[in-house]
Amino acid sequence: MEYHYPDLCVPAEHLLPDPYAAEFSPQYLLPTQPAEYEVRSSVLVDGGDRFGVSAVVFDKFEELIWMGNQGGHVTSYYGPSMQKYTSFQIHESEEVRDIITVEQGIFALTKTTLRNQIRRGIPKHTFRSNNMTDMQCLFQVNSTKLLMGGHQNKLIDIDLNKMSESVIPIQEESCAVLRSGGGSSVACGSANGMVALRDLRTPGTAEHTFRAHNACLSDLDMQGDLLITCGFTQSVGGVAVAESYIIVWDVRCLRGTNINTESAWSVQTASPPLLLHFLPAFSGRAVALSGDGHVALLHVNAPEESQSVFQVDTHSSLCSVMDVASTSQALVFGDQTGHLHLFSPQHNQEPVFNNFSRATEFADQVPSLPYAGFSDTTFQFSSVPLPSLASGNKWFNALPAEFFKKVYRKPKPIDPEVLKTMKMQGPIGYAPNPKTLKRNQVPYIEDNLEDLNTAKLNENKMTNQPVPKHYQKMDLRHNKHGANDDLEICNKTGFPSLEATIPNSYCNSMLQVLYYMPPVKAALLAHSCGKEFCLSCQLGFLFRMLDTSGGVPCQATNFLRAFRTIPEAAALGLILPDRGSDLRVDLVALIQSWNRFILHQIHYELLEVRKKEKALLVQNANSPPKARLANVTKMRPQNGQYEEYHYTELEFLGPSAEFEQNPEREEGWQTIERNDGVSDGQVQNNENHELSNNKQSERDESEISQLFAIGRHQLNRCLKCNKEEERESVVLACALQYPSVVARDASSGAGAAAAAGEARGGFVELVRASLAARRSTPAWCEQCARFTPTTLRGRIVRLPPILAINCGGVTAHEKAYWSKGTQKDLPEVSKRGGSGKPCRYGFHCARPGCRFKHHTDRPSPTPATSSKSPHESHCVLPLQLLIRLQSDGDVIINDRVDQSPPEPHTPNHRPDKHKKKQVTTQSEEEYTLFAAVICVEDNPKNLVAYIHTGRDVESQWHMFNDLSIVPVSVDEVLQFSAWWKSPCVLFYTTASVMQVSNEPSS
Repeated sequence: MEYHYPDLCVPAEHLLPDPYAAEFSPQYLLPTQPAEYEVRSSVLVDGGDRFGVSAVVFDKFEELIWMGNQGGHVTSYYGPSMQKYTSFQIHESEEVRDIITVEQGIFALTKTTLRNQIRRGIPKHTFRSNNMTDMQCLFQVNSTKLLMGGHQNKLIDIDLNKMSESVIPIQEESCAVLRSGGGSSVACGSANGMVALRDLRTPGTAEHTFRAHNACLSDLDMQGDLLITCGFTQSVGGVAVAESYIIVWDVRCLRGTNINTESAWSVQTASPPLLLHFLPAFSGRAVALSGDGHVALLHVNAPEESQSVFQVDTHSSLCSVMDVASTSQALVFGDQTGHLHLFSPQHNQEPVFNNFSRATEFADQVPSLPYAGFSDTTFQFSSVPLPSLASGNKWFNALPAEFFKKVYRKPKPIDPEVLKTMKMQGPIGYAPNPKTLKRNQVPYIEDNLEDLNTAKLNENKMTNQPVPKHYQKMDLRHNKHGANDDLEICNKTGFPSLEATIPNSYCNSMLQVLYYMPPVKAALLAHSCGKEFCLSCQLGFLFRMLDTSGGVPCQATNFLRAFRTIPEAAALGLILPDRGSDLRVDLVALIQSWNRFILHQIHYELLEVRKKEKALLVQNANSPPKARLANVTKMRPQNGQYEEYHYTELEFLGPSAEFEQNPEREEGWQTIERNDGVSDGQVQNNENHELSNNKQSERDESEISQLFAIGRHQLNRCLKCNKEEERESVVLACALQYPSVVARDASSGAGAAAAAGEARGGFVELVRASLAARRSTPAWCEQCARFTPTTLRGRIVRLPPILAINCGGVTAHEKAYWSKGTQKDLPEVSKRGGSGKPCRYGFHCARPGCRFKHHTDRPSPTPATSSKSPHESHCVLPLQLLIRLQSDGDVIINDRVDQSPPEPHTPNHRPDKHKKKQVTTQSEEEYTLFAAVICVEDNPKNLVAYIHTGRDVESQWHMFNDLSIVPVSVDEVLQFSAWWKSPCVLFYTTASVMQVSNEPSS
């Protein structure tokens, strides 16, 4: 009974000669006449004049034929025409004994080695082992495991992922052939004629062992439950004689070593067979090849049926190897004269090797010059590429670069009448159409000669200030086995540097800043926990490596590997792709987000360890002495994995990232202080409130919060119902809040002066306004049950030892603040008070350009400083900051002691109160600039860090640019007037916090 598999499809023009036949390929039916297969092509393989073919196999994934010869050379051929594809050497002397194909490449086996190469010929791995003495055959168990056998009493199991071996001892003398019928059984044929059936799940034990031939075994193959073998028998004189038949075994009927007549039968052949192979597309059909090239197609289930025979031209040599394609449409034979012969069915001129082969990758074609005749008048001469220049650097007909510059049409300026009548609703403005132009009519804005000259002068002004070389991004690598002359030129200071050759190394500048902060460094070096991906542990290991490096460049590989596993970092967009730096990434916003993230992450990791230690101490104090020792062993932090900490108290997505300390308090500022004095009950309430806050801070504070935390008291007041809500919070980094672009009403007197002073104020005014932020925004009011205008006012209750400042600079207005120096007064977009109807919000109105009438006696905050120092311009940073925290929550920066500060505008100091309370200085801190991370606006952009590396020497500043470290002056650190230089993160420290004796080794 013969069964044809339905997935065999071949071109069938000979079966359907009718031109009106259906356009589909029917199933191929094997003809019944003799000589069903005929030769399609024969080639002399590479090295065929010296070596014979020793292995041949069809590729399971592509239309390729792989061949190996006795000289250790492998060649592949493409398609039925056998076009040579690749050719390479895998061993200098040993012959190729077997080849198998996998999805990623091929595995070629020699006597002592296993070679893995991709199909294009590039080697991937060479496996050698002392257990590989005389290997013979390969078998693929699954996609990750190979089984090797040979003339030795052991099988070798290879793990392709790890490239490791497992030795499986066997009872037989050898295993020369490994074949499987598609199930879990594999047949192992020995050279002495023994055949063992083994289970792939437990290959160490043979399920059935029997002798197939008396003298030796030549070949075997399996299909389902049928096993066919051929070999030699022992003659009377002791000479091995080839048997002229094959034996068919039914493995279901095998019982140990007893073989009955029902389990085996023979099929006679015209010539003694040497090699056997089942046809995969047919059931019960097999190919028997003799040494002289005689091929017979057998019906193993019906021995009496006629056989189809044909002859392979072996040039009077031995036909040594054979293989059958998975579609049974092609047979390939190799002989000892170095020839390959491809056979296919008679009526199939274009056989396919696989039903669903993927496309083969070929080399790109060499571009050729176009052909043009002398009489061709339509030929485009611009299609001919220009040759290389013999002299000079440009062609005579090359146009200047300004002719190829993309210039966009200038937009039409907004009509002043539209700006005058515009009504603002949040960031959107509405204005009636003045009807000065027709609909869809836009005039062209032409450039005159004066405009072109002005633009050219501005462009030259920008290009005349190039970026210094030591600020640019450097593509340098540390050579561990050779000379590093370039690195010695870039770093002559002896300080350790960090390489930037791995992804997400944009944070090297911030890592250097944290390393040179003694209290931060001491806290991280003292930290140790059992978490697998702890950033604090990895920073401590990195700092220890920098201490012991002796000035040799280091890599933050372990830290960045742990950094990529943090889900919060991925959610914030802090993890860049591995394919390379993206020019569209805004490094200014990225490094500021990274600064907020790393401070909060270290804070929670240190806080988690502290909570674990406190819980351990409490449990040990309450437990009996015997259980105490068991608890110490059980809860030791260094031996176990800490459970993952969830961010339930911390939000750091915005510039005002904060975590609450006392959200239960709901009383306003008016209950804390009164105009007519302070009562005993109020003092008692304040003391209790401070005590509660102190307990809360002791319980929830870490070394990072003790160094960077800024305590704030925030009051939210609804302008509709005057409902007030307050809460206390802590931020680890102060985000600068820049003045608004739209100016206030000029008729508001002091309000306009205050707004102008804020707009023209320098860096000190920005810091003061950011610490005590006061702004108006729509917010949800529970009492009004709707979104209402709400004023947000903050007061500082605690100054940190280390003041971290995120400079912003993300929007165009913020970038212009630093790039243009002292800004000019911006023209008013719209006039306030244009209508006689009074505004419903009065002097609390926060809408720019409001057209309703406002009171002229609108109060406004008075600037903290009366005289402007030269360091308060936008392009110069102050080296020192003296910050005073007043008793009413106001902040005064760089004010003298003998000056009495003006009365600030706070909820406790209103203009309508008759009595004034004396304002005293609650705390005072003097800060000095310690480090600054800046962004270099180059192509590509780069992040560098200024760090004050000396304690007593004020001018000891260095610039850290990955592997480049150079000393810089104080003026270069403080000046930001260059167009390519913008600040990102600043660190101001007090003198007391830097007394930790933990100097970095240089």
